[in-house]
This record gives sequence, structure tokens and C-alpha cells, in this order.
Amino acid sequence: MDLTSIPLMAALKKRMQWLHANQTALSQNIANADTPGYKSQELEKQDFSGLVDDLSSPGAKKMRAAPANGMRANRAGHMGPGGGAADDISVKEAKGREESPTGNTVVLEEEMLKVADNQMQYGMVVNLYKKNMGLLKMAMGKGSGR
Repeated sequence: MDLTSIPLMAALKKRMQWLHANQTALSQNIANADTPGYKSQELEKQDFSGLVDDLSSPGAKKMRAAPANGMRANRAGHMGPGGGAADDISVKEAKGREESPTGNTVVLEEEMLKVADNQMQYGMVVNLYKKNMGLLKMAMGKGSGR
């Protein structure tokens, strides 16, 4: 049984992938906090409330278009041209940030708060995933759901 055929489980998986990519962007920002001219990066916000609706619509399993460099990822497990998962996660420059005299826009304290928030959200999604797996096991008569 493919768990990603269940819209809620697929939405949780996509959320975990987004949170992982967000952690990567935050880590890059922290690592480059003292790099002159580095511009802080952030991910496009993910509308988690609409993920289940998007995944349960008839056109949700469409093949991804080929990027400009000719590489194509036509399955969710394929890697994208940048080396990451082939999802619709895009990184952009964080706008509206104060720039230091060296041209760096990373505020270390803000990035650390974002990392803590990202970690809490990831833990919540993992717990939701575990609870749903427990419910599925219980429904199939293979466990107590814990």
C-alpha cells in the first residue's frame, strides 16, 4: 500500500520536505552570517491548509515540466537540478532586511529564532505522521495505535 495515495499522508510528506528545505536555507544563512555581500535567503511560504485539497484534486499527479537546463524529474523521488528533491520549493532573496556595512543582510538572532520555530513545526508534523500511522494500523487490526 502506497501511503502517499492518502491525501493527508501526502500532505504531511510534502510539509516535511518543505521544512527540510527551509532548514537548509536557514543553515545557509547562519553559515554566511559574516560573509560580506551575502543576501539572506528564504523559501516561498507553503500553504499547508491547501495541500490536502491540491493533492486530492484530479490533476495532482501531473508530470513536472522540464527545467531550462533540460533535466526533468517525473517522479516525486527524483532529485532536481540543484541536488534537492524535485518539488515546487523555491528559494528567494529575503526582502526588507537591513543591510550591514559589509552588505550582508543576515540577522543571526532572527535566523536562530526561525530555526527553533522550524524545529518545532517539524516535530509537530512527525507526531501527526506517527498518530496517523497508528490510526491506520489500528484500523487494519495490526496494533494499538501507539
